[in-house]
Amino acid sequence: MNVCLVLAGNEEGGLETHVVDLANGLARLGDDVTVVAHARYGPRFASTVTFSPLDLARSRRSPSLRRGLQQRIRDAAAEVVHAHAGKAAALVAAADVAVPTVGTIHGMKKDLSAYRRFDAVIGVSPRVLTNLDHPNKTVIYNGVPDAPPAMTGAQLRGRFGIAPGQPVVVAVGRLVPVKGYDRLIDLWDRSLGHLLLVGEGPERSRLAALAEGKPVTLAGFRSDARAIMGGADLMVFASEREGFPYALAEALVARLPVVSTPVPGAVDLLPAEHLAPIPHLKGAITRCVADLTATRDRMQSAFEHAARALNVEHMVHATRAVYATVVR
Repeated sequence: MNVCLVLAGNEEGGLETHVVDLANGLARLGDDVTVVAHARYGPRFASTVTFSPLDLARSRRSPSLRRGLQQRIRDAAAEVVHAHAGKAAALVAAADVAVPTVGTIHGMKKDLSAYRRFDAVIGVSPRVLTNLDHPNKTVIYNGVPDAPPAMTGAQLRGRFGIAPGQPVVVAVGRLVPVKGYDRLIDLWDRSLGHLLLVGEGPERSRLAALAEGKPVTLAGFRSDARAIMGGADLMVFASEREGFPYALAEALVARLPVVSTPVPGAVDLLPAEHLAPIPHLKGAITRCVADLTATRDRMQSAFEHAARALNVEHMVHATRAVYATVVR
């Protein structure tokens, strides 16, 4: 199959990782894959993927941007064009593409009108598709590679100067307001153990000030974030909204228990006892930390589901099956 993937923006996060893993996975299956995206992402794709750089972070109303995208799609001679997230979907929908189109919704959005013009729509969780009326829509969860070798609990505590025996709770993601890290730090105290925030972003200075005097460490960006998960006791999400947190899939594949606000993905996969809105999140964390054995027992079905379905191979094959429904 000949596929063209379109990615807008110029940030780093789960969306970008998803597109890289999908493109490289399709190429491994022998498909011809072209990716149209910002030049910064080029080194992340396999040599078997054709990378066509275009700064799609510019205004979607730019005539030159639209012409540039149309030309790159024509050059790809693709059988199907796959747009990822809202801006790419809007650009592809307006580009008058002559081949079948697929759009993936990666987050909770109010305006889904652009996706109605696609031949098929994929959602990374059931809830992101709730408000879309479309005859060909499918849920495909984000898949992640196999977990790397994990740190031991002792190694993790030694790395960050955390006292032996103290529970370690991690939160992984960009330091941006939507993640709710300010609210998480506000509720945190020593009864919950040590909170390790792994990630970087514009909120760092403000969060560091809020964490002063608390058992909270801002670890910054860590290339070994998944190894850290293996040595932790619990992961927590305090997000206001999500499509499907990539770190959730990574935690479940690493068999790390999770407590979360009721965002998409979490509500589909976690036990009810592990879901709580912000006013009740501290209580849910307290109960899990107090009996980590029982916490792990409650998570077993989620861990088993992750092993089957939250991997890159499953994601790639499921996406390819959607392409097969629209390719003429």
